[in-house]
Amino acid sequence: MCHENFIDELEDYCARVGLKPSTVCFRALNDGKYVARHRRRLEVLARDADRIRKYMAEHPPRDDSAEDAT
Repeated sequence: MCHENFIDELEDYCARVGLKPSTVCFRALNDGKYVARHRRRLEVLARDADRIRKYMAEHPPRDDSAEDAT
């Protein structure tokens, strides 16, 4: 299951049962701040992935086949 989908699933459940996500997480995990921390983690993961993609784009693989021809 994708983590973003989990948040959507949780919010859908909460809308259907009339509870806040923090209430469900408190009842299930004894942790009412779980959703906020989970969202922050997703933001950090997305930012890190963007930085890694930028690095890879700026440092493409060498084309060793050109060197082999010489």
